[in-house]
Amino acid sequence: MSSLKHKGKGPQVMTANGLRKGPAVYMRDDYSWSTVYSEALQTEDEAIITAMDKAAQSASEANLIVGAYFIDVDPATGEPARYRERFRMNGPSFDPGRPTHIEHAEKTGPIHLSET
Repeated sequence: MSSLKHKGKGPQVMTANGLRKGPAVYMRDDYSWSTVYSEALQTEDEAIITAMDKAAQSASEANLIVGAYFIDVDPATGEPARYRERFRMNGPSFDPGRPTHIEHAEKTGPIHLSET
């Protein structure tokens, strides 16, 4: 599944896309997935990073998510270090008449994905 080649330094978050509807999702501390970045598990612990990778592989094999990978987190802000990931966490940039994933989550709560 993930050809992670994990090279990140500092805090990491696992992200992917939900397979059925395609939103950006983030792994939570119970290894389920959420569309809300603030619920993401952030860690530097290599044992937890390995467990996150295994959980992502399992979720991919269960056709729950696709394209899982780790992102670097800015330790000062807790937000993604790269612009691309900060952009992704707010959902699609333009879809007339439809709320972004973050706007939807603010109104109705986050979407959670899990294998159970």
